[in-house]
Amino acid sequence: MKYIGRIGVCLVSIIITLIWIMYRQVAGTLVVTYEEIIIFTLLLQPFLWWLGKQYDKSKDTAKRQELQQKEVESLFNNSGTFLWTIDENEKKVIVSKGIEDTFGFSAEEFEQNFDLWISRTCPEDEGKVQEHYDRLLSGGPSKCEWRVFRKDGEIRWLEVFGNPIFDNSGHVIKLNGVAYDVTERKKMEEKLENFAYYDSLTGLPNRRYFKQAARKAIERCEGNSKKSAIMFIDLDRFKFINDTMGHDVGDELLKKVSHRISRSVRDLDVVARHGGDEFIILFEDIEEAGAIDIATRILDQFNSPFLLEGGKFFTTPSIGISMYPKDGKDTAALIKHADNAMYIAKERGKNNFQFYIYEDKDIFDRKVKIERGLNDALINGELELHYQPKVYLPSGKPYGVEALIRWKHPELGMIPPIEFISIAEKTGFIKKIGDWVIQEACAQAKSWKNSGLNVKMAVNVSSVQFEDDFFVEKIRQALTDSGLPPEHLGLEITESVMHDLERTTATLHELKRLGVKVSVDDFGTGYSSLNVLSSLPIDLVKIDQSFIREVLTDPNKASLVKSMITMVEDLEFDLIAEGIENELQVNFLTKNGCYLGQGYLYSPPLPAEEVEKILKQQLTTV
Repeated sequence: MKYIGRIGVCLVSIIITLIWIMYRQVAGTLVVTYEEIIIFTLLLQPFLWWLGKQYDKSKDTAKRQELQQKEVESLFNNSGTFLWTIDENEKKVIVSKGIEDTFGFSAEEFEQNFDLWISRTCPEDEGKVQEHYDRLLSGGPSKCEWRVFRKDGEIRWLEVFGNPIFDNSGHVIKLNGVAYDVTERKKMEEKLENFAYYDSLTGLPNRRYFKQAARKAIERCEGNSKKSAIMFIDLDRFKFINDTMGHDVGDELLKKVSHRISRSVRDLDVVARHGGDEFIILFEDIEEAGAIDIATRILDQFNSPFLLEGGKFFTTPSIGISMYPKDGKDTAALIKHADNAMYIAKERGKNNFQFYIYEDKDIFDRKVKIERGLNDALINGELELHYQPKVYLPSGKPYGVEALIRWKHPELGMIPPIEFISIAEKTGFIKKIGDWVIQEACAQAKSWKNSGLNVKMAVNVSSVQFEDDFFVEKIRQALTDSGLPPEHLGLEITESVMHDLERTTATLHELKRLGVKVSVDDFGTGYSSLNVLSSLPIDLVKIDQSFIREVLTDPNKASLVKSMITMVEDLEFDLIAEGIENELQVNFLTKNGCYLGQGYLYSPPLPAEEVEKILKQQLTTV
């Protein structure tokens, strides 16, 4: 009770007074009246009340201290929080029992072995602990976080606060503080950091992390006058894989791609997922030769197929590289220029790397002239077709030709297709050019047929052209106008036309009904699954020249070509190899079951009148 002391003192005084009166009355010595005694007793009560109040206060204080002590003991003994004191004179540590939850050692073990306080610190954090200790000894408060080993070897995080205690002369004699086990908080912070800075699918750093790392690397390189590089990687035809095989297969492919890229770089390099099927790499302190070496290693990683749920998958990277400080002095410029260089790699056939090329006024003016001159090229007859023979490899005899476009610009001279085709596709003018090529090729094939040269004509088709709603009708009209039998015309498409598989399949079936042969060009440079090929009405596939070029020098390429031949045979497609340059390549191909080919060994692309002479000399009627 709050007033127990005060009430008790008053009651005791009254009882004592009554006993005294009774005693004196019995003894006959009472000399005062009862009224006087009562008045005196009442006057004495305030003083007695005050005495009781002091007693009550002392009891309340003791209870509060006891309660606080229990609360403190509960806090520091049971919640992974503990008090600590280090006596600097005796080199002795005193800790509360709460330390047992964090360290697994008892408080007594710590107090008996001063070295436990230091020896259980993770080696990586010993420097931070020493700095914390030094700050306290210098006379100031300190706060620090570090990792410690529990008795069972588990790592825990501590947040430690400390203050120094001084003697009369100002020397630090003790260090007092409190420590909290913040392991769960650190785990949550780590999860939040992963969400903010790492890609959830591949586990690689994300774009945000990369930009921060690149900014710091550029600052270091600027201070040390060193070079750095940024490499931008885009997977060729990934959208086709993702759309045809499903997003689960696409995600698994991205994981495996990220692993292959990561094992191709140095330990200090930063590989990040930029988004979608794009990856970006930061190279600090590197020359162009080093960037070339790593880019080559990355390309080599894609020579072998990816083994996924749907079977064997092929994809290749297009790589763009920008160098600091030559191509930019900040992160945004370097990323932009590496991205531009990547698009140059795609325009040059994919599966290669290119450095950023600064487009000065002359280069820009050239592109403008090419774009503006495309329409005049058709009107003025500046475009022409060259033809490269296709042969039976065992005999070397031609059986057909491939039509390849050339542009002789009146001011710029001969412009290679790799330079103007991409511009024509971006502007949409490729449709007019494609229509002209088909009409010209069909007319030439019919002319040769009339003269007794029974050759098959192959024409390359752009994805933009293939997606034209009137594409099949235009093919039919070209055949009608020229009088060429449909079986003498072949169309070569790339897998880029298959991003809309349903529409592609419908168009191919229309061409099949028309009687036109269809082949898939550049086979092996990014094809995802032969399961897709097997469901399409195609007649022939072409092995890309990049494989043939190294088939004798690269065992991986040789093995891959053998696998391609076997797979294509199983699907009952015809197979042709392009880019043949010597007889050893021919021997390899025929030995492994490929009997059709083309390349500079037999003839480069030539104007119609020149290739006609070759056909007349060697043609075997098919």
